[in-house]
Amino acid sequence: MTNILKLRKDKAPKQPGRIKRGYRRMQDFRMRNQQSHRVFNALLGWLFPVFIVCMAELNQCVHITNFLQFCAHRPTVMLFDFLFAYLIYGLLVCLTNRIWAAAAVQGISYMTLSVVELFKYSTNGNHFKLVDLTVGTGFKSIKNLSSFAYIKITLPLVLYVLTAIAVLVLIFLRNPAFTQPLRRRVLPAIGCLTAGFMIICVPGVSHTVYGMFDVDTSASANAFSTNEKFEKNGMLGFLVETTSERLGNLLEEPENYTKEHALEAVTEGEKAAAGDVKPNVIVVMSESFADFRRVESLHLDTDAYDVFDQVMAKSHKLNVAVPTFASYTVRTEFELMFGLPVRSLLDTITPQREINVEKPSNMVSYYNSLGYETAYVHPFVETFYGRDTIYSTYGWDQMIFRDQFTVPVQEYGNGYVSDETVTDQLLALVRESDAPVYAHATTMQNHQPYDWIPEKTELEVYLEGVRASSIALDRLINELEATGEPTILLFIGDHFPSMRKEGNIYDAAGINSENCDVLYEQPALIWSNFELQEEALPTETISAFYLTPTMIEAAGLPVDPFYATILKQRETDPVYTSIFREPDDRNETLDLLTYDRVVGEDYTGTRTDK
Repeated sequence: MTNILKLRKDKAPKQPGRIKRGYRRMQDFRMRNQQSHRVFNALLGWLFPVFIVCMAELNQCVHITNFLQFCAHRPTVMLFDFLFAYLIYGLLVCLTNRIWAAAAVQGISYMTLSVVELFKYSTNGNHFKLVDLTVGTGFKSIKNLSSFAYIKITLPLVLYVLTAIAVLVLIFLRNPAFTQPLRRRVLPAIGCLTAGFMIICVPGVSHTVYGMFDVDTSASANAFSTNEKFEKNGMLGFLVETTSERLGNLLEEPENYTKEHALEAVTEGEKAAAGDVKPNVIVVMSESFADFRRVESLHLDTDAYDVFDQVMAKSHKLNVAVPTFASYTVRTEFELMFGLPVRSLLDTITPQREINVEKPSNMVSYYNSLGYETAYVHPFVETFYGRDTIYSTYGWDQMIFRDQFTVPVQEYGNGYVSDETVTDQLLALVRESDAPVYAHATTMQNHQPYDWIPEKTELEVYLEGVRASSIALDRLINELEATGEPTILLFIGDHFPSMRKEGNIYDAAGINSENCDVLYEQPALIWSNFELQEEALPTETISAFYLTPTMIEAAGLPVDPFYATILKQRETDPVYTSIFREPDDRNETLDLLTYDRVVGEDYTGTRTDK
């Protein structure tokens, strides 16, 4: 009998575990909910796109009264947002065959975008665009991006996010019914996808739809006009419209682009070396270094620029038009490294990603051809902006990022590597090389946020960084002079600094899209410890991309036909930077040469290692 009982016990079905029992109870609970209050479930499921659009926009407006005012003033834009949200939602429902799953994907995506936009604009006054996703690659870039952000968790933000989460949980528990066979979901999915694609990607459809819903499609000539467009379109309309704008303004091949046509554009002959030395060539592009004394409405009285003025007094002073404001450092960096205008690449925020040439000709290849040791110095994570992979095609002998510095690394008060450390690294490169050196340094010391001295304002903290950068520059020049080696140095700030949305200094100065051109001009200096070709140094304002070809001529180095042609354009078209030009006012020679060296076949290139 005992054996029989034991056998029966062994054959008894195994009871499900606690997790599995809980899952079954949850599923039973959801199925009961699905069968009850079906009208409520249907409303909950199919009105979700309206709810999540309102929550995403409300998060931007912060206060409910601001959101209601936006709805009252721009009702058609809200209708457009609802329409586009339903296209996305319909596609997700058809793909997942589950309303709760579609709501989860759309809800999490919309609220994530809304939070990212809120933090980005609060940090630097520039609104988020989908193209911003190309700024950094890899975990290290994402990790370091957090150091840029001014993340302030507020009660409204917490309430809006929790409300969105609560509604998603409710939809999951109520489990609105939608179960259709695949054959009934294919055509609606294709319809939603096609309609969304055409609205974004087909210019004729885009213009018609945007016009119907009064979505602002005006061209943005500067960061301030872009921000004004955001105020009219809201976050979601702005994201969709700027994506259409970007896709509709893709760089096109110039008419009759051939090798013969490209070479014909290079009209100037080679200029032989005017000097008998090969000097070290140092370019220092200083993060966010700008002269706020130029903003007259601030009536700024400070001694933070005293050392900079002293350095400027023993250098050649230049006034330079830069292609960016507050962010997108790589725009100015590209112009200095290539001697070509970002305007010719339709002012893309990441010009280095437009490069289609395997080994593009640029300033690096020019100096390599003269026997220079070339080095790129940037005290930050190498994957940011894809510098490690993209810049490696430029031909640098060395690329020195934060982890590769050969000198002791010291941090400034905000946690970024100090300009004094960059100075030490540049001096080490010069002292340790038997050949002349061409080095480009992009600093990080003065990157925002400017909140690390609690008792000071943002501007006061920023000016402390300016003072420290000026002292480092002065030391660099003094020690370069002490080496006895002929050296020419260019110093320029990449752009004016970004400031927080809340009470930022640009609002206080009354700057808007009509008068912001002062923020696109930067002081620059060229210093040398040997006699320069003075006639090569301009006195008028010039665009940043002319600076490095100008250095070549001023230093007495040989000027190849390509850069001789660029310098010829400087004489007749000194400022080719978009904020100072009408959209249709084009320089065909600069556009053609830029296309050739960046996107085309590099017919005008001189690299021998291609």
